[in-house]
Amino acid sequence: MNRISSDPFSADHDAVHAAASAQTVAEVNVEEAFGIDELFFSRTDGRGVIEAYNEIFVRVAGFAGSELQGAPHKIIRHSEMPKAVFWLLWNGLKQGSPVGAYVKNKTKEGKYYWVFAIASPIEGGGYLSVRLKPSSPLLDGVQDLYREALEAEKAEDLSPEDSALRLMERIKELGFPTYAMFQAHAIHQEFEARRVAMHKPQFADLSNINTISDNAAKLRHELNLLSEKFHNAALLTANMKIFAAKLPVGRSTINEIAKNYDLMLRDIQNHLKTLHVEEEYEGLWDASRDQNSFFMLCASHLMEELCVNFEKEGCLGGKTSKSEETRTLNRLRNDYKKQSIEAVLHGIQSALTIQRRTEFLRRMILGLSTIRIACRVEAGMLRDSAKGLDNIVGRLDGFHDEVEAHLAVIQQAVNAILKGVDRSITGQPEAA
Repeated sequence: MNRISSDPFSADHDAVHAAASAQTVAEVNVEEAFGIDELFFSRTDGRGVIEAYNEIFVRVAGFAGSELQGAPHKIIRHSEMPKAVFWLLWNGLKQGSPVGAYVKNKTKEGKYYWVFAIASPIEGGGYLSVRLKPSSPLLDGVQDLYREALEAEKAEDLSPEDSALRLMERIKELGFPTYAMFQAHAIHQEFEARRVAMHKPQFADLSNINTISDNAAKLRHELNLLSEKFHNAALLTANMKIFAAKLPVGRSTINEIAKNYDLMLRDIQNHLKTLHVEEEYEGLWDASRDQNSFFMLCASHLMEELCVNFEKEGCLGGKTSKSEETRTLNRLRNDYKKQSIEAVLHGIQSALTIQRRTEFLRRMILGLSTIRIACRVEAGMLRDSAKGLDNIVGRLDGFHDEVEAHLAVIQQAVNAILKGVDRSITGQPEAA
C-alpha cells in the first residue's frame, strides 16, 4: 500500500509564485466549457504535488505548464467543495482503492468546471486522477448534497471526518449503504450518459453485467416473496394436524401426510436461505459484486480510451517523458482490466451457483406437490367422514398455484442470467 499523508490536497507545498498567487483569484459564476468526449488526467506524487498531465487538463484549467508543474493539486480546488469529499477521497486511497467522486474545480481565471474523477494509487507511489465531464441527472442531486455539507461545515465548524460521516448518512438515505456502492452507481450512470451523448454502441461486457445484475435483483425479490409464502404455509399443516385429531377414521394417515408436508416445508425454507443471502457491508469501501463489476469495467474502458487519446497528444510536465507517462497510463489501464475481469468472473460464478440451487429448489417443490396430491386423494377417499378437509386441500392448491407463479418468474430471471453469463464468456453483446 502506498504511503500518503492525511490530505495532500490541503497540505502546504512549495510551488512557483504564479501557482501560489492563483489561489487568491476571485471566483466567478461562469462555467469553463469542455467537450463530453474529452478525458484529461493529472498525476501527483505522494504529497499531492503535480508531476504530469495532458494537454486537455492544461487547456481547461487555464494554467501554463510551468504554473502546474510542482504546484499542489489544490491549485484547482474550488471554495464550494466540502472538505467531506476530500476526506472520503483520501480515506479510500489510503485503503489502496480507486475512488470516484464528483468534484467542482476552478480555473486560473476563477471559472468553475465539474468533473467526475477516478483517482488511483499507482505503482511506485503517487496518484493518478482521470476526469470526465459529468452529464447524468445524478449531478443535480450531488450538487444539493454538497451545498448541504458545505453549509454544515461552516455553520457547525465540522471536521472533515465528521462532515464526511454526515454526508454518508445522506448517501445512505438515497439507497447506497457504502460510498463504494455510490461511486459504482455514479460512474456507471456517467459512463452510460457519456456513451449515449457520443453516439457510441453499448459495451458488451457492461451490457451483459447489467442484464445479470437486473435479473439477480428480480430473483432476490421473488425469492423473498417465496420465502414469506412458505413461512405462512406452516399454518396449513398445523390446521391439517388439528383436523386429523378430530377424525373418527383416517386420523393416522392425514396426520402422517401433515408431518411429511411440514418436514418438506422446513427443508425448502432452509434451502431458500442458501439462495438468498443478504450481503453485509463493512465500512465505506465494501460493494456488491455487480456494483464492483460496474466500477471496474467503466474505469477500464475510460483508461483504454485515455491511453489511445494520449498517443495523439504531447506529454507535458518537466519531470517525465512521453514514453514514461505512456507506460504509467498503460500499467494503470492493465490493472483496471485485470480487476474488471476478476470482478466479472466472480459475478459469473455466483450466478451459476444460484442457477444450480434454483434447480434443486424446483425439485424440492415438486416433491412437496406430490405430498399435496396424496392429501387430495385421501380427502376423496374419506368423503363425508372428513368434512372440512376439502377446504384445507383447496387452500393447499391455491398455495401451490402461487408458488408455481413465482417459480415461473424465478426461472425467467435465471434464464436471463445464464444468457448474460454465456454472452460474457463469449464476449458477445446483448441482442438489441
